[in-house]
Amino acid sequence: MDAVAAATRKRRTADPSSHGRDGAPRDDGRADQDGVPRDGGRARPGDGRQADSLIRGRRSAVDMDGATAIPAATFFAILDRLLPRPGVPPWDVLPWVPRVHPVFFVHRVEGLASGLYLLERAPGALEDLRRACRSSFAWSPLDAPSGLPLFALEDGDARPLARFASCQQEIASDSAFAVAMVADLRDLEEAPWRYRRLHWEAGVLGQVLYLEAEAAGVRATGIGCFFDDVVHETLGLSDLRFRNLYHFTVGGAVEDQRLATRPGYDDAVRRRA
Repeated sequence: MDAVAAATRKRRTADPSSHGRDGAPRDDGRADQDGVPRDGGRARPGDGRQADSLIRGRRSAVDMDGATAIPAATFFAILDRLLPRPGVPPWDVLPWVPRVHPVFFVHRVEGLASGLYLLERAPGALEDLRRACRSSFAWSPLDAPSGLPLFALEDGDARPLARFASCQQEIASDSAFAVAMVADLRDLEEAPWRYRRLHWEAGVLGQVLYLEAEAAGVRATGIGCFFDDVVHETLGLSDLRFRNLYHFTVGGAVEDQRLATRPGYDDAVRRRA
């Protein structure tokens, strides 16, 4: 771990405002995420709670019920929030073109066939992903709202695969859907510090999924134990360009009655906030 940390440390460079998405000098004067046509203010289904309530109340699910489904409209709305939006939190903390593309194991989404799906998070990434993945995938664009770049790869029961790929954890198959975050590792030889950025990007994706799940009335959790090669084999990834970086799952949570829940913030902290 120390060797990885040392190898991926980035030396201090010039003022980031004079540099582009991946540290290269910017000479065109454009914003970092220009070219990603997303509306930062679009409303989406939710329970009407304020952001502070969602953030303070967010919890990780320890188990899923294997029954709760979410409507397709809710699923599309959650995915829409995973797309970068210039100047809109939390994406304003990542000043580079996205390199992490979620693959979804869809189990219980009403109006959507079970199977594998992929969300293209950067313009122009689709062709590289298609070339890297299994040739038998359909890559059928979905008729989703606002041109959401979501593609159906393969229909079928994805629960056994999601469970196996997540170290045989049923939380990945008993959810509404599970996620494998596939990262683009190109150019790491020249700029190994980008490896850290991929983990930051996956972390932001996970936090957005947490909050969107809470807003939709379900719950989520990150899955730190997974078999990346199972995902690579499933997707047909034979080189080192695209690699599986992290797993996640969203669905109907089952509360563990053996665990006590305490307020995360006392009244004084709340008043100051």
